[in-house]
Amino acid sequence: QWYQRRVRGLEKDDDMTLTHWNATIIGPPRCPFENRIYQLHIEAGPEYPSVPPKIRFRTRIIVNFVNSSGQVDLKQVLPRGWNKSMTIKDALKSIWSSMQKAKGVGHQPNDGVMF
Repeated sequence: QWYQRRVRGLEKDDDMTLTHWNATIIGPPRCPFENRIYQLHIEAGPEYPSVPPKIRFRTRIIVNFVNSSGQVDLKQVLPRGWNKSMTIKDALKSIWSSMQKAKGVGHQPNDGVMF
């Protein structure tokens, strides 16, 4: 049956509410994050899509829209804010784009260092 097969990106096979997801972002070109692999955790709560998902970097990154625990401030990466017609994919694209445009980003942690 469909629910017995692993859903790609789903954190736990038995998450029947489809709440907890894993994602990967490959750093955009021509920036300090280029070709680096970043692991993220996404939580789409019961109010999603009316309420934005919570997105947290698991791989350590130093950039202005990510706090010291890895939590992404979506208000900084979504210039027009969140609306219920948006998807997790839209949020991830905006994060990737914000990484590419980030200013004043210095030295990054070694590859594979986690929060």
